[in-house]
Amino acid sequence: MKNKIFKYRSVYCLAIITSLLLFLTSSFNILQLFQDFSLLKLVLVCCSIIFSSFAFINLVEKYDKAVLFLNLSLVFYMILTGFYLLIEFLNIGTRAFANIYFKLLIAQTLILIIVNLYRIKQSKETDEIENIGQTGE
Repeated sequence: MKNKIFKYRSVYCLAIITSLLLFLTSSFNILQLFQDFSLLKLVLVCCSIIFSSFAFINLVEKYDKAVLFLNLSLVFYMILTGFYLLIEFLNIGTRAFANIYFKLLIAQTLILIIVNLYRIKQSKETDEIENIGQTGE
């Protein structure tokens, strides 16, 4: 029997699609490093690739820490998107809320809420091997 991470299969599919899109986005951001290189961009792109690849691999293999890595990846992208939205807000005012960054931030927030709402919390069950030699009380 396969390990379940989420209560519903649709939430699992949403998490897989989200992590794959985040991985592809961060992978294509490498190409933008050639246009305007800076050390900060290099660090941000490397971190985003690492977070999103760990999230995708852990979700596909259904490891226990898959939701943690997906949360890290989403929060990282939300911070970057929020930073760009703040810069746009300071430059053009309230018209920034009609921008793609605002819509992306709202979508990322909704995905983060849905994923954390319907995840299965793993209980710490004691293994049979740990109970060897102990009396059952």
